[in-house]
Amino acid sequence: MGSSYDAQRNEFCAYVLHESETPYGLLLGNYKTYAQSTAKGGVRGLWDADTDQIIFGTHHIAYRIGDRTFFPHEIERDLTFLPYAQISEFTLEHRVHVTEAFYVPHGSSFDRAVCFVIDVTLFNPGAADSEVSLYPWAMLVGQRFYGEPEHQVRAWNDGRFICSKNLETGGERWWGGSRAPAAVELSLREQVLLEAMRHGTLSKESEAQTFGDVTPQQAELVSRRIFGAFKYRISVAPGARESLRLAVVYHKEGTERSRPVLEALLHDQRVLHDTQRYFTARLADARFLTPSPAISRGVAWSKANMLRIVKEYPHGWGATNSPPSDILVSRDTSWMVHGFDYFWPEFSRRALAVFNDAIEENGLMVEYVRGVSGYKTHYDLNINDDSPLHLIAMLHHYNATLDDAWVREHLAMIVKLTDYLLSQRDDRGLIYCRAKGVDLYGISSWRNIIPYYTLDGAVTEINAEAVFALEAAAMLCAIVGDTEHWERYGEESRRMREAMMDYLYNDDTVAFVLNYDQDGNYQDNFTADEIFPVLFNIAEETERRAILKRLSEADFITPVGIRTISTADAWYFPSYGFGLLGGVWPDLTLWYAVALARNGMTDEAVHFLDVSYAAMEGGSPRNTVPGEFAEWFDGGSLSNRGMYLSPWTGAKYLWAVAETIGGLNGYRTSGRPHLAPLRPKDWQWIAAARVHWGGRRCTYVIDLRNDVIYGDMPELSAEEPFTCIYAGRDVSDEVTTSPAEVGAIAFEDETGAVRIFVGNHLDRPRNVLLEFRGHTARVDMGPGDLREVHLIGKPSDRRARAAKLDVLRPLARV
Repeated sequence: MGSSYDAQRNEFCAYVLHESETPYGLLLGNYKTYAQSTAKGGVRGLWDADTDQIIFGTHHIAYRIGDRTFFPHEIERDLTFLPYAQISEFTLEHRVHVTEAFYVPHGSSFDRAVCFVIDVTLFNPGAADSEVSLYPWAMLVGQRFYGEPEHQVRAWNDGRFICSKNLETGGERWWGGSRAPAAVELSLREQVLLEAMRHGTLSKESEAQTFGDVTPQQAELVSRRIFGAFKYRISVAPGARESLRLAVVYHKEGTERSRPVLEALLHDQRVLHDTQRYFTARLADARFLTPSPAISRGVAWSKANMLRIVKEYPHGWGATNSPPSDILVSRDTSWMVHGFDYFWPEFSRRALAVFNDAIEENGLMVEYVRGVSGYKTHYDLNINDDSPLHLIAMLHHYNATLDDAWVREHLAMIVKLTDYLLSQRDDRGLIYCRAKGVDLYGISSWRNIIPYYTLDGAVTEINAEAVFALEAAAMLCAIVGDTEHWERYGEESRRMREAMMDYLYNDDTVAFVLNYDQDGNYQDNFTADEIFPVLFNIAEETERRAILKRLSEADFITPVGIRTISTADAWYFPSYGFGLLGGVWPDLTLWYAVALARNGMTDEAVHFLDVSYAAMEGGSPRNTVPGEFAEWFDGGSLSNRGMYLSPWTGAKYLWAVAETIGGLNGYRTSGRPHLAPLRPKDWQWIAAARVHWGGRRCTYVIDLRNDVIYGDMPELSAEEPFTCIYAGRDVSDEVTTSPAEVGAIAFEDETGAVRIFVGNHLDRPRNVLLEFRGHTARVDMGPGDLREVHLIGKPSDRRARAAKLDVLRPLARV
């Protein structure tokens, strides 16, 4: 397997691999759909965000050349994974090269079309004509859960396309190609179609058991399954290329909203180009460039994952916790906001709005909302992590946008949510959960899906978040001049922190208890949940570092991240409860990395950012799809046991990079960008391009050798001993580098003088060619080098303006 990284143009990042090196293909999507590819070129699970339905079966293509038909399982493919497409390549009988490009269209024309496209290209390198027959086939009915096909579907073909219609809902899916087919067939039996393909006998004159029209009554005879197939006959001249585009389009409102879209897709030659352009524009933002090749790749692919999961549901924008689905979880949304704020803050605001509108009348934040129906639930818990995390996310988003009017608009909601949080304290002053059941109904924690498990009462995780949420609420109130609530919530935060140290912290073990439950029993198991009082600075530095040191020992640490509990714990099992009792969750590892960085353990933090993404690149041995962030790993085998694309992990990775080596602090409210650079061992530089922060895009270079930060922000401050230089406007997008993995940040000042900073990865020396507006330069760079190159004029250093001091007190010890 090979990987390529393009620092300037993230859309060109790629993994090139043999099909045996990945367990699965890419999950792609636009605003209204997902479609999942396989390593064998199949496409399955086309899904509709407006109905939360999988509406098309798995799509395959067989090929016939000479007297032999090749089915997908008989073909070995080389794959290229791109942020927006999956490319499959193979050769038939050493005679015809085949390329299949699978993608879900994006861009203004098709970003809300429930569809997918496969572009097939045939190349004949020989000296004689080649005749190739293509046989696309698929199941034509949808299913919400696999094995439960939809009812009342009629299917027919019109000689060119196949349509299957749900007679109950009126929804239609249209399927076909850009060429006229030689044959179109429907069948109740997939094997009949396969046999016809195998012998090359699929034709308009096919015998019984294939149909031109299938009724729901006929489909009921075979568990409501209906299959369709096409035959396309293509002659490829010597040295020539021929193409065929296949597409499926669905719309819940029937023919007028589906067939015209299919025809437009089949004839629009810019669909793939426009999809790439969409990713080009988006991926240009939040480019964190680092000397670490793995972290740099991780940032680029985290954003690609984030773009795929954004959906527009009938009840608002969001990203589900389990693609494809319409379940929008408050906890997950709050953490996603931390990453999206740096990349796409408009989505953050829309996703938060769904939950701003979903708060219960008494002020409790719900657990999840269904994006289609609007159904919501809190699992009968009086309190969970959803409430404090929403307040924290609100503060983070404010700092990304500096939109006072937005805070003012939601002040009543912020007060309502915070007052409810305070109302759930026990007589010791701690947030207290009175659960009435087990697992989902009995766990007040992020680890809320452990079967038959209970974690309630005063839970350390929830209280740590609540302490900080009160400070966040105080800050939000202060922003809009609500002094009364600012002072009250700040004081309540201080009291709750003291209560945590009095009742949840053990001096003899130098750690927090897990909880004390409704029966008054303390659980003092040392688990990775200790990370929360460290992350939110509940204890003093000595205690925080002691906890982090204990978590760094061999019973927690693995080559792919940190286990949820120790291998020595009586509850330990490497995979039970979705890995929450001993498995490795990348999200936990990222919290751990941020906590390490905030407590002076910079090199350790960088190590876990490195290994977190390296695990995602492991491919088949790790059961991960390169370029996608996996959900969780077995704590023993260290292979992925969860989703291939975890919807929340990519955003969390971007957040972790931004708020560690990126030098940003999403909880610092100052009214201007402020950087606190870290100094990883052997690093000379860190850079970022077009990062959303403080209501604008920010581009900067941190020169760790000389303690200087160059940026395009006229107002910029930094921790000592760094000096901040306003270098002019960002013109980095005009720079081309070769090799492409070398990043460049360029600034142009008012005189037209341009300085270009070039940063090399640590893995090896490189000779770099720079091109900017027709000017070129070559630079020899050692591993990890940073060079400043002047191609136009002589730029001069000008200090960034000394911005006003913080007008608000900083969040307590964060």
